[in-house]
Amino acid sequence: MPLIYISYLKGRKFKKYWTWLLLIMSAIFIIHFISPSLFTGECQTKQRIISDWSIITVDDDNEFNSNNFSLISDSFLASRRQFMKEEIRHVAFLKVHKTGSSTVTSIIQRFGWARQLNFILPATSPNLFSQNESITTNNILHIDKDETYDILCNHVIYNKQAFQKYLPPDTVYIGIVRDPFDQFVSSVYYYKYRWSVPYLARLPIRYPIKYLLENPNQYEPKNYQNSFTKSRMSVDFGLPEELFHTTDKNKILPYLRKLHSEFKLVMIKEYFDESLILLRRILNWNMKDILYIIKNSSKYVPLRSYRDRYLHKQHSFLDYCLYNFFVRIFWKRVRQQGEDFHAEVSYFRQLRSAVEDFCSEVVKKSALPVQVFEAKENEFHSYIVINKEECVLLSMDEVEFSNKLKWRQFPHLRPMGNQRRHPRKRW
Repeated sequence: MPLIYISYLKGRKFKKYWTWLLLIMSAIFIIHFISPSLFTGECQTKQRIISDWSIITVDDDNEFNSNNFSLISDSFLASRRQFMKEEIRHVAFLKVHKTGSSTVTSIIQRFGWARQLNFILPATSPNLFSQNESITTNNILHIDKDETYDILCNHVIYNKQAFQKYLPPDTVYIGIVRDPFDQFVSSVYYYKYRWSVPYLARLPIRYPIKYLLENPNQYEPKNYQNSFTKSRMSVDFGLPEELFHTTDKNKILPYLRKLHSEFKLVMIKEYFDESLILLRRILNWNMKDILYIIKNSSKYVPLRSYRDRYLHKQHSFLDYCLYNFFVRIFWKRVRQQGEDFHAEVSYFRQLRSAVEDFCSEVVKKSALPVQVFEAKENEFHSYIVINKEECVLLSMDEVEFSNKLKWRQFPHLRPMGNQRRHPRKRW
């Protein structure tokens, strides 16, 4: 302040310096006294929400006892319906190969299990109807005639007419896609080293991606539907065979627009949590319904180059058209969500991580006392409670859950005594 006063007294000669000093002092004042009040409100809100999470230790007489959890579920559903619109229970999820679809399937399976919904289930495999056709009378398990199917979420080729034959008219269709090159690389390593698919098993151990892309005619199956590595996402979405042999976008675009008219949402693997929040909002589900635990993450570091990506764009042109089309639609949908969308995504990530940490401890330590995780109602969800039984469900993989659902819907298929469970189908 003395410097400002001296500068002022010296008149016009130091007027420029006096003005700059005033600006600097004003900026310091704003930073120290005004800005904190702008940001602390948001931080305090986040801290308040997070402080509403807690882990409660309960005993046998407590209302949170796992034996009485059905009571919690009933009250939770009742409060949830007051919190938001009626949830949508008729869902068809197109499980696309190597796109993160197993995680989405597990979420949908858990949702249907809690509400005792009827799933369309494969007849001969825990998680696969067919690699090259849609659902048919021969590849599904049939329920009683007086019952209806609610959910479809296992591997199958998309065909709207076939789906409509078994699912209610108000069914919401959901799909998922992934960056085509990443999806291709994941498929090569998965089906070569884990499942030893014949045409991929013939690839050299070193540089399998390079050899496959440089010599596709030598390795790829003649039938495009038998390939896991050539425009496989487009195969799963049921694109017509003639589109796999053209690069004319004017021929491809009409079918992509048709898919857009039939699917309420196509999720994007690279924006998985954003996709789940969109899914939650479209289906009117609670945030608890879309929680997941990360599992089966790949440990390999594939060897690939820019030339590999260039060759792959020629190898799987149709998948790039499919992916780019739905990415544009996805971000248009996000922009329509309003200012709270990204705040909800950020909060969901924190909640999901906290639940995963809780469940990893609870599942490992089976000894008493029993603990539950609770999150109080806030602007993003109604009251949430997670106990050990739900942690076990969160930790289940897709095949385990598919068998669990199958044995509940069709008790006569449950293995008896030491009878071995139905083996997972190999390719």
